Amino acid sequence: MCGSLYACKESKDSVAQSGKANVSIHLLGVENPVVTTKKASNGSSSTASNQTIVVPFTKTSSFEATLTNESSATSGNLLRASSGNRAAVTEERTPLGDNVKYKIVVYNSSGDYVTEKTYTNTVDNTSDITLDAGQAYTFVAYSVNSTSTVPAVTAQTDLTTASLDNISADLMYFKKDLTVQAGDNNLDVVLKHQYSEVTTNLSMATEMTGAITNLAATTIDPTHPSANLKLADGTITYNGSTATANVVFPGLGAAGLRTVSSTPTVLIHPSATNGVFNFGSITIDGETKNNVSVAGLNIVPGQRYNLNLNFKTCTQVVTGGANLNWNYLASGNGAIVNGVVVPSGNTVEQTLTAPGADYGFVFDIQQMDNSFNMEVNGIKLATQEIQFEAGIAIAPRNVQFADGSIYNGANAEGGANIPQIYNMVGTATHPIIRVVIARDGQVSMYGSKSNGGELYPLVLTAGTFNIVPWSSTSNTVKITQVVQGKTTMIGAGSGRKKIACP
Repeated sequence: MCGSLYACKESKDSVAQSGKANVSIHLLGVENPVVTTKKASNGSSSTASNQTIVVPFTKTSSFEATLTNESSATSGNLLRASSGNRAAVTEERTPLGDNVKYKIVVYNSSGDYVTEKTYTNTVDNTSDITLDAGQAYTFVAYSVNSTSTVPAVTAQTDLTTASLDNISADLMYFKKDLTVQAGDNNLDVVLKHQYSEVTTNLSMATEMTGAITNLAATTIDPTHPSANLKLADGTITYNGSTATANVVFPGLGAAGLRTVSSTPTVLIHPSATNGVFNFGSITIDGETKNNVSVAGLNIVPGQRYNLNLNFKTCTQVVTGGANLNWNYLASGNGAIVNGVVVPSGNTVEQTLTAPGADYGFVFDIQQMDNSFNMEVNGIKLATQEIQFEAGIAIAPRNVQFADGSIYNGANAEGGANIPQIYNMVGTATHPIIRVVIARDGQVSMYGSKSNGGELYPLVLTAGTFNIVPWSSTSNTVKITQVVQGKTTMIGAGSGRKKIACP
């Protein structure tokens, strides 16, 4: 390092006077191609519309498969579908990971090797390369997205023959010609992925019971073992025959998981319009299937994708979807129920029946103020009132989202705070609260963070859910609310029966 600002200036001036050029490397990030449709008449452009296919799983279940660009949930090449819109490719830039190594290799105008330097991102990006001023050079940058290694160039002395060989990791590449001047020069570097990468995400619809308890021999194709890249022009030669790549998931645990994501799977291949993901074996909600595939994946080299697989069971309502609709105004600390003041601490209730519901029960709440509980065949759903609002002495708050978010508080995902439960409104198809009772009596609960928004898992912070006795023949379900002033419940509860998927 320079001992003073004057010494630094003197050093740079002496470089310029000696006919030398300092080249400062500015790594701007990594570019990923994003597919957009043609421009509309108003001059705006939109991302390619999502395509989803439904894949049969069992007679009574299926899953939806969607392939999207990782960088944007609304953009990307998806499962191939014909379209009259022409697509254009734009670039979306993301940072290179901290401490990831990359190398700069420099060639002169004759293609002869001059020098090279290895950088560690965010650690030594400011170190300069010194060259002869007034000369034209070719700069090549590359990385395999590793914090520990960067491969050597094969036959590096001549740019026309120099290559990166047998690269099986996440290869990124950049090349630029630049004539450097005496003194300071800047080289902006933007790396580009040369291989595609797919992260596979499995999830279960909120109405589906059970968990994912087994995943074996999960693969995706096509891929090659490795590839070679020519430094001169970025041409890629694929090595070996096409094969499948293993998709690696974390352990599921003894109880299984309802959502699970793989580590990113690198695919080394030319553009493919019929990629295939395959489960060698999967067990979900107690049912096992072998060799279940998703075909028709349109996978473009250089792009990052999410392959989202959402499982659901096909059911029908067997109780007529009984509606609950009460909104009792406050009277002092109590509420006016059918013209009579019910004191605070007392309970209001409504009873539903669920005959022949062999797949359990679903209770959807569109509006609520501000707590509830249930009884199933005489057993309470939870050991204490399920309370969503803080500061209520009769029934303290004991609900939060599984990610730590709270009602009338911060959203762990960022953005606006989550409203109070009594300020939220849902719909029949997008409730604010959903309670699911499985056929084995297990209870799960979900909540929305906004009006009619996506449902997220909820957990109890005090008390527990009971295992309730559920019968496939006949059940009595009682919805209860402890009066705490204004008392509101608008929703519907229904038993569910498994049916063949259409």
